[in-house]
Amino acid sequence: MNITSKHGEGSHLIVDAFECDAALLNNPDFITSFLQEFPDLIDMTPITEPTVKNHVAENPDDSGITGFIIIAESHISIHTYPDRQFASIDIFSCREFDVNKAVEIIKEKFTPGRVERNVLHRGFRENLDAESFCEPIEGPTITKNTTVFEFMQNAKSIGFQATHLGQSLDVLRTMRKNNATIFMSFTSNMVSSGLREVFAQIVKEKLVDVIITSVGSIEEDLMKTVKPFLRGTFNSNDVELHKKGINRIGNIYVPDDRYEQLEDQLIPIFKQAYEEQQQTGKLISPSALIRKIGETVTDNNSILYWSVKNNIPIFCPAITDGALGLQLFFFKQKFNEFGIDTTADMKELASHVLNAQTTAGIILGGGVAKHHLIGINILREGLDYAIYVTTAKEGDGSLSGARPKEAKSWSKLKEDANNVCIDADATIVFPLIAIAMKEILGGRHE
Repeated sequence: MNITSKHGEGSHLIVDAFECDAALLNNPDFITSFLQEFPDLIDMTPITEPTVKNHVAENPDDSGITGFIIIAESHISIHTYPDRQFASIDIFSCREFDVNKAVEIIKEKFTPGRVERNVLHRGFRENLDAESFCEPIEGPTITKNTTVFEFMQNAKSIGFQATHLGQSLDVLRTMRKNNATIFMSFTSNMVSSGLREVFAQIVKEKLVDVIITSVGSIEEDLMKTVKPFLRGTFNSNDVELHKKGINRIGNIYVPDDRYEQLEDQLIPIFKQAYEEQQQTGKLISPSALIRKIGETVTDNNSILYWSVKNNIPIFCPAITDGALGLQLFFFKQKFNEFGIDTTADMKELASHVLNAQTTAGIILGGGVAKHHLIGINILREGLDYAIYVTTAKEGDGSLSGARPKEAKSWSKLKEDANNVCIDADATIVFPLIAIAMKEILGGRHE
């Protein structure tokens, strides 16, 4: 269907450009040149020379440049905030114009990390010229030579969650451009799956800086260094599995002997930590205990192994949960003075947040790991960038189902944070994101 538009007073394009080059935004000559060239590029007719004024405010964040030019069709204005790396540009025209072209020119001139645009249709309208400001939905051409990364770069045009998957690449590029410290959180069921080895590769290549997870991830990564988990089925007879000593996580089986071996792996580490506690008089922190566990691992498919090798800290806010927590309980029956200072990690984690130029979260699933990641970023008024992957629903008010926009109300994400939420199973989506991370973030610490 061909949609046409009739407006009594024209179209008004509003463009918010984030993460721009501050030097350009603070350059009156650049703003003047832009206003001189821009009308011709979008088929408008200037009837005055640009007016450009520099304003120095008491608060440097509020300082910037305002530019204005009158065109036969109405006007074009720009307001820049160099300290915020932000520019707001308005184009008001009494006739239809190519807003897509206008936005692309702004992107080319200002090289923003992210752009948001809105089109207001002023006055009376009968129909909407949607093609002028909405991108078409179409599937990518796929050949036998198409790579996964090439597919992802074109996924935005597909629609639904594929669009969000494609948008995650834009967020990753902005993380890289603005030197973000990247925090990644995930739940233990993901380590139960084959994502464990994907996470290990991410840590091996230093594609994240900090990991926050639940204790199940620690114990299951450790268990898998000796014996794998097994592929089963969701349609199991669970009573029969129980009789056979098999525990089920979805369609993944974990025989009891994996947990029996875990005790043999953990007790010597607990003893070493207890001896050090007796010598120093200080309780060990959860992250230090996790590092000690990692130092015993030789499996290069292990998250723990590479976290030690590359000095990437793993924080676990609920260290006494799960099988590891039970082993701690049993150990304390014999060594009742042994303890873990569960508050000790807060200072170190906070330092990663506060010393970062910008912060980013790759948040897989929900629970305590997700909340610890976004909650600690309240210290800097929220994450700058976030990629959520979730299957949880927000209708019950749960933290796991809460979308990025809700986090903005808590200062867990900045109001202008560049973010995307992908509603999908992480076992399907995250390997694709991991490929994009290798392409976009690879070598960022070199």
